[in-house]
Amino acid sequence: VFQPEAGIVLADRALAAFGRGLDIRYNARVTSLADVDAACFVVAAGAWVNDLVTPALPVRVTRETVCYFRLADARPMPALVSLGARVPAESRPDGIVFYALSDPLHGVKASIHHGGVEANPQQPGAPDEAQVRAISRWANEHIALANSTAVDAQSCLYTTTADERFILERRGRVVVVSACSGHGFKFAPAIGASAAALVSEAMRH
Repeated sequence: VFQPEAGIVLADRALAAFGRGLDIRYNARVTSLADVDAACFVVAAGAWVNDLVTPALPVRVTRETVCYFRLADARPMPALVSLGARVPAESRPDGIVFYALSDPLHGVKASIHHGGVEANPQQPGAPDEAQVRAISRWANEHIALANSTAVDAQSCLYTTTADERFILERRGRVVVVSACSGHGFKFAPAIGASAAALVSEAMRH
């Protein structure tokens, strides 16, 4: 089922943008690039946003742990969210949110929503072993897995506002986007459309 308003980046439109001369610099820090002249800029730098804009945005950066498992059944599974689940004291004693999503490579991706601690995005990080154990226990209790052990564990960064709302604002001819809060990927089309509207507004002033 194709749902055009769902949180999926449309590959055909992305390829069309490449055909019009879109220039992407992979594995390059913004601060290491040569000067770039443009009528308007969009800053969507995730955990590094406050390295590029002033005044700083009111965001908190945390390092999260993500685990991958193989499913007993090869069919893709639906998204699963467990609200207010309990975990052992070694991880967090309060009720937290576990979630799992279908993963095309391994089968399922599982994690704790906002389970990490504050982190410096400039420093490399590793998965939290206590969280790997907690996620593995939860996944084994709620999902039919081929193996009880995670086949891979990684860390990633969350950038979160106090109320978890997205930030999209225009500062003159600079548009700042900090969707984040662990939900940005699901709203890629809407966020992109909103950022484009702010760029159009900036160009009129």
